[in-house]
Amino acid sequence: MNDMIPVIDGHNDLAWARRVRHGYAASGWDGDLPDLHTDLPRLRAGGVGGQFWSVWVDPVLTGAEQVTATLEQIDFVHRLDDAYPSDLRFARTAAEVRATMAEGRIASLIGVEGGAQLNGSLAVLRQYARLGARYLTLTWSRTTDWADSATDEARHGGLTEFGREVVREMNRIGVLVDLAHVAPDTMRDALAVTTRPVLVSHSAALALCDHPRNVPDDVLAAIGSGGGVVMVAFVPSFLSPARRDWVLAGEVGDPPPVGIADLADHIEHVREVAGAHVVGLGADYDGTDAMPAGLEDVSHYPDLLAELRGRGWSESELAALAHGNVLRVLEASDADHLAFLDGTAPAPRAAALQPAVDTEARTAAEGAPRILVVVNAEASPPRRLGAWLGEDGFAVDVVLGANGLPARLDGYSGLVMLGGGLMPDEDEAAPWLAQERALAREAIARDLPTLGICLGGQVLAHVAGGEVRADFGPKERGSTLIAPTAAGREDPLLAAFGAGAPMIENHQDMITALPEGAVLLGSSAAVPNQAFRIGTRVYGLQFHPEVSAEDLLRWREPTTPSPEDRPVAELLAEARAADEENTRASRALVAGFADHVRAFVAARAPR
Repeated sequence: MNDMIPVIDGHNDLAWARRVRHGYAASGWDGDLPDLHTDLPRLRAGGVGGQFWSVWVDPVLTGAEQVTATLEQIDFVHRLDDAYPSDLRFARTAAEVRATMAEGRIASLIGVEGGAQLNGSLAVLRQYARLGARYLTLTWSRTTDWADSATDEARHGGLTEFGREVVREMNRIGVLVDLAHVAPDTMRDALAVTTRPVLVSHSAALALCDHPRNVPDDVLAAIGSGGGVVMVAFVPSFLSPARRDWVLAGEVGDPPPVGIADLADHIEHVREVAGAHVVGLGADYDGTDAMPAGLEDVSHYPDLLAELRGRGWSESELAALAHGNVLRVLEASDADHLAFLDGTAPAPRAAALQPAVDTEARTAAEGAPRILVVVNAEASPPRRLGAWLGEDGFAVDVVLGANGLPARLDGYSGLVMLGGGLMPDEDEAAPWLAQERALAREAIARDLPTLGICLGGQVLAHVAGGEVRADFGPKERGSTLIAPTAAGREDPLLAAFGAGAPMIENHQDMITALPEGAVLLGSSAAVPNQAFRIGTRVYGLQFHPEVSAEDLLRWREPTTPSPEDRPVAELLAEARAADEENTRASRALVAGFADHVRAFVAARAPR
């Protein structure tokens, strides 16, 4: 490393980048690789003495697939170490990292980036630890069954009891709790449970840039009090409000500049709020497309240290930032980890030994009525609607249309079709819509309990002979009052709306004429055909009962705004003010749909 201060970086996504771009090859990494931020020569040039390689899995993979892909990522890290033994050495503990750096090699460490990669099993966590993982990020960008993410719907108010059990087991086996990506309440819950210092592998300061991935000051201070480390990310939209706003607006035109000074400001803010013992570096190279000017790849850590040196940082403070603080936090859990590996750790709590799959519950669920949920856009999942249907005793089969739909509805007692920003016959863009229309016709013919939401409702109207027009009429976006008609006030789904209930909308395509014989159940001030029924059990909705106020956190400003568009922040505040009433009415609507499914099942039960 010559005279450079060695850097231990908390987060680098090389493993997934090599999967996508190089077929997981370990060879060929010792030359110039311009399509990556990271290669061996540039690590050397940047003075990198240790790297936590992130083993991350794309959420398009689910369940056991997440575990399989994580093992593939871990396998890549070990193969990379084996391919370059003169340059890399796999390390678990702070002592091993220091010894590796003293030899002039780069310490290679592993962090698992997302609690979904456990697939609900703490046995999987223990296996990752045996393979060398030393931190687990409690969530990635989506809320799990046990922890709220910063960039998804908050369903738990932080951690569930199982989530707290995850933290306890991580402490027991010496796996660091990583609070990057998680919601602030999840951060606070984890800090209340943990008995060991935590780290944040790649985030920045919320006070300087109001991005949901950043850490609020009260949490920074609490991490400091607990002896943890916050490894500041280099991601431009985390560092600059102007860059964040540019991203939210659709990345139109040239991006606002972000440079080394912006990153240094966040590092100094963390130091000021939490203490000099708390700051570290977690760049997120190869995990994001753009980096600040002057920090384009892993060779530029010395330029950042030079900027801080120019601001008056001492050499000892720079060394603590670059590697000392994270080594202290790692070392605080090393004894736990080594005891776990040699079998002398305290026995796990009973809750940490529970199987992830309850076979008795699975057997019972096999007899539960099944509801098919068609997802037309990956960004528009069933959200709370799926959870509510599960609570009501149904087996919910969620199918992404792009992956193919069932040929028929045999075996299903209900159908839900979600939204997707398409027209009902836009087959060129969405080839599965032809089959979705066939399922809608079958549902209508059988009077199968059906809930068509937004695009799903438009599909129902289209196949039954109504009219749907694109970009027609007023744009409805945000919380909108839905007033039931006289028929709606008598209908089991909309009766709970009373004189009107606020529902989330986001559309301009609209149903301009209902099918013959359809019953209008609800309207808004601007759009008359908000809810309708075909037959007894088939419902079309223009609004979104599955969407809560917090889901608006993911909305972006329109790329081509119209005069009636309002800022997302204003829409979010309005939706939050009405969220309690929205949730009550939405839950009642789903309960009414559940009653239809039960009646449908009962009518077909053998007598």
